Amino acid sequence: MKNVRKSPEPEELQKYRLRFNSQFKRWNDLKSSRETLNAIRDTLASDQKGLCAYCEMSLHENNRSVEHFFPRNQSTKENNHDLDWQNMLGICLPPGGLKDDDLENLQLLKDSPCCGKKKDGDIPDSKLLNPLNLPTSRLFKFSSKDGEIRPDEIACENAGIPIKNVQFTIEQLGLNVPRLKDQRLVVIDEINKELDDEMIDINDLEEKVAAEYFGDGKSDWPRFFTTLRWVLGAGAEKHLTDISYLG
Repeated sequence: MKNVRKSPEPEELQKYRLRFNSQFKRWNDLKSSRETLNAIRDTLASDQKGLCAYCEMSLHENNRSVEHFFPRNQSTKENNHDLDWQNMLGICLPPGGLKDDDLENLQLLKDSPCCGKKKDGDIPDSKLLNPLNLPTSRLFKFSSKDGEIRPDEIACENAGIPIKNVQFTIEQLGLNVPRLKDQRLVVIDEINKELDDEMIDINDLEEKVAAEYFGDGKSDWPRFFTTLRWVLGAGAEKHLTDISYLG
């Protein structure tokens, strides 16, 4: 999970809300307006540079969903979470964390949910991290043995975020289900192979590889951005600073 910077709400959503200002419209009502729904999905994907707000798998038209951080069943006419742009995140299609060729695997769809499916409408308390309120610094570290995501204690302390909240978020969103750990491990192994060049200073090599993966920051991020950032260490941080990374 990483910081998400939100752009202003899509014009289509604003117009939809104004059109039905006197009525209590819900998300299922809005979904009948394909233009508005597609504008929301596209803007979320663009804001998040193509990544699920929770697990950081890549989003695409066949594998994306709109998550309401505060669940829709808590909406009232006075406080309508359904249509609140600041309550919307783009996440991978439930149960989450699937590769393209896994989307039709019915057994996987039943096993080990993560992201929005794991959260499953729970009312978030203060311990659950919201990607919209995270610092741009990295809060997580990863195991090179099995791809497990863990709190980075030092980073959390520096950011003023309780370690227990980071651990709670990992568990609440199912970010260590086996398929996510396995796919992260593949990414970690790939990067470590690229860094296995004794002829180049490791700091220079890390920065060079970071530039290859992250580019100028204008295109979609590669999946598991935070995992890559952790593996590439100081080189990643220098490159992200050079391209004025803001989330």
